[in-house]
Amino acid sequence: MLNPSSFPTVLSLLRDRKFSFIALLASAPLLLVFANGGVAWPCPFLHLTGIPCPGCGLTRATYLLLQGDVKNSLTFHAFSPVVVLGLGILTSSVLLPERPRARWAEHLAKIERKTGIVILLLVAMILYWLGRVIFLNSTFVQLIQG
Repeated sequence: MLNPSSFPTVLSLLRDRKFSFIALLASAPLLLVFANGGVAWPCPFLHLTGIPCPGCGLTRATYLLLQGDVKNSLTFHAFSPVVVLGLGILTSSVLLPERPRARWAEHLAKIERKTGIVILLLVAMILYWLGRVIFLNSTFVQLIQG
């Protein structure tokens, strides 16, 4: 059995303010496109294979959740609350002063080591995606393509 405490932690990266800022900045363009009524670029995986990727619909779902539209957000992608939580964690890592940020990052890293939460979420997302592709494929593709 794999021991979650033997894996390096993703959340320990929050100790680095520059990393957190860059990661937060990377999400901004997509959310801004939706905020201005645009559509993000099409998924290359969907375009090449005809199968939506595990993240298809996640940006739109996150934008909708940030707008308070929970029902439609969860229709597009059930993992949008996880993304919003992640954005909140990144934002706190960017804004908190050095000492509280280091304590916060270490606390989150301990939780991750103890529970393996990041790995569990990734596995859950893959299982969620498989369920959508296997049982709801045509509906899923229509939803994503608009």
